[in-house]
Amino acid sequence: MNSLRFRLLQQGVEIVDDIEDAQVIIINTCTVTSSTESKTKRLIKAVAGQNPSAKILLTGCLAQQKPSELKDLDSVFWVVGNTEKDQIPSILEKNGGVFQHPFSREIPNLSIKTNEIPSVKDHAGFRTRFPLKIQEGCNYRCSYCIVPSVRGPSRSAEFSNVLSAFDSALKAGFKEIVLTGTHIGQFAKEQSASLLELLKEIVSFDGDFRVRLSSLDPRDLSDEILQLVGNNSKICDHLHISVQSFSENVLRAMDRPYSDVERLVSRLSAFRRSFPSAGLGADFIVGFPGETDKDFELTMERVSMVGFSYAHIFRFSARPGTSAISLPEQISDSVKTNRSNRLRMLINQSRDDFINKNLTVSKKIIVESESPVRGLTSNYIHVEIPGLRRSCNSWMDVKVHEAVNGRFHLAQPVWEKT
Repeated sequence: MNSLRFRLLQQGVEIVDDIEDAQVIIINTCTVTSSTESKTKRLIKAVAGQNPSAKILLTGCLAQQKPSELKDLDSVFWVVGNTEKDQIPSILEKNGGVFQHPFSREIPNLSIKTNEIPSVKDHAGFRTRFPLKIQEGCNYRCSYCIVPSVRGPSRSAEFSNVLSAFDSALKAGFKEIVLTGTHIGQFAKEQSASLLELLKEIVSFDGDFRVRLSSLDPRDLSDEILQLVGNNSKICDHLHISVQSFSENVLRAMDRPYSDVERLVSRLSAFRRSFPSAGLGADFIVGFPGETDKDFELTMERVSMVGFSYAHIFRFSARPGTSAISLPEQISDSVKTNRSNRLRMLINQSRDDFINKNLTVSKKIIVESESPVRGLTSNYIHVEIPGLRRSCNSWMDVKVHEAVNGRFHLAQPVWEKT
């Protein structure tokens, strides 16, 4: 959405801070679970009520999946699927508020293009981290997942174009570039290349920058990538792995690899031992059809062995269009809630241990808020330094000195005494 924001600014559109002041409101929708779909629809209704005179444009995955349903919602003038997202500026310009039809088409043959890079100096409203989309879609067919239906098969931006865009982002002033996509581990495979080759090229660039990886599938977690993340100062010491479950039985039902779970646990545990200050996150689904108490306890046991610094925990929700919706042995909501709470408590304990181990570790942030100073460490700890003012997009060495329950942990510059 940063790229869309930049293109709209180039077109002369004014971006306002308050919903009440907007004439057009763009909402990027999600449909990954039934819960997020419901939340998205509630958000649309709330936004329409907050500014009834504004015209709403819906885009994203739910817009791709259910365009005809969304176009009938109050105040919705445009529904633009993922296939036409890059056309939003021209759609707004050419269609002057007259809704004709959902802008969406079939996905499979769409290519991925790198976009023009905005300058942080010219557009101070941009975040200091720049998301560089290198891949879209997924070739896997997990039984619970609707994503392939709304984003299509895996396809990648041209290898050379990604390098060129990365160079442009550095020259534009960005200090952290996040490599994003639906499934970045599949990057450039159709070009007989790989994410690892891209990372090796990127770290050879000159400049004061760092690279952050978005979510990785366990199948793409090579030893070489683990070493780069742990040892190379230009790559954030932070991994997020889409584990989903540590039970072989559950993974088999999910149509995910299940034969090497013990090896995955061993490799993640070894990574944690070798790089104790590195951030290590994961996704988990609890209450998948057929998940027994024994299956869940096995996941809990193996989570304890790894030592994650955080996790995203989802209660299974059946999605129309996926094979998991018809699986037998559906789990009750009460059991899902209980398992979700237990796993979250375990992860929270692990997170607290991780933060405590980092209290004496000096880490760099890129200042994202001038006062109070706020930023994100390379190992994915959100920090705040009260009573201090620094320019956005500047580096600062900090140490966390107090673990808190909220999003931000209190920190101080390393030159101050602890």
